[in-house]
Amino acid sequence: MMSKTMFPPSITNLLLQEGQRFQINNNFVEALGTGIICCVASARGGKTSLAYVMLDYVIRYTKRPVILDSFPQKVIDEGVPDHWKGRVFNTPFSQIATVNEPAVWLVDDSGTHYNSRDSMGGGKLLARTAGILSHFGGGMTVIFTTQLLSGVDVSFFRYTNMATIIRYVDSDVLKHERSEWKELVQEGQYQLNRVSSGRCLDYFWSGKDRQLVKVHFPDWLNKKVDPIKADLMSRPMRYHTVEDKERMIKGGSKVVRKSKTDKHKENMTESQAHE
Repeated sequence: MMSKTMFPPSITNLLLQEGQRFQINNNFVEALGTGIICCVASARGGKTSLAYVMLDYVIRYTKRPVILDSFPQKVIDEGVPDHWKGRVFNTPFSQIATVNEPAVWLVDDSGTHYNSRDSMGGGKLLARTAGILSHFGGGMTVIFTTQLLSGVDVSFFRYTNMATIIRYVDSDVLKHERSEWKELVQEGQYQLNRVSSGRCLDYFWSGKDRQLVKVHFPDWLNKKVDPIKADLMSRPMRYHTVEDKERMIKGGSKVVRKSKTDKHKENMTESQAHE
């Protein structure tokens, strides 16, 4: 069941809008409402489903808009639950300056699009915006998922408030984690294995709160309830066109498809050039 107290303080502090009140140890405090929630897990480790639950929390308990960074329009139109309609957009993170509201962003599978080796692209974009998230739209929050923190530009985490969520990370992958993060991820694996097994999908470890948290799994993500919608939400990037998938792999900018009018103008220009 969803409740306003379902997440520990460090996460609630960033999901609620700035100034919204919530309780810590019987005392009411005002939410900061801006920063980064970083969710680390291996492939099929439940990071995206947990991110959706956090976004569902935002939909239910705030008036903040939700932005699924560069998600296919098909997922927005056919995949999101009905009570999300009208609150969810797929604006690319590169256009963050155009958003004038206190949005909550989901930047998913970040190691592919925003990795530390992407010297000119998304990785540097995230690093540059991290320190000024509080100035955009009255304060924004980024839910950021990745399979390994070592694949992300480290400066992204240096300049803003951050809450870290640890889910299952494969032991072979963990060997390659950054030294400054490795102990935290290892502790998370130890804590998860105390209460669960396998991929430990029923709990997550909140690093800042040092707390195990039971995971809520909504029916609208359940393949047994609606397999088509569940697939749209659990593997959204498969619904991109081949052209856009190639663009993401190569790290290029978003493909801009030319309209028939633009093509007609180009053809006219070429014809005139040959006359």
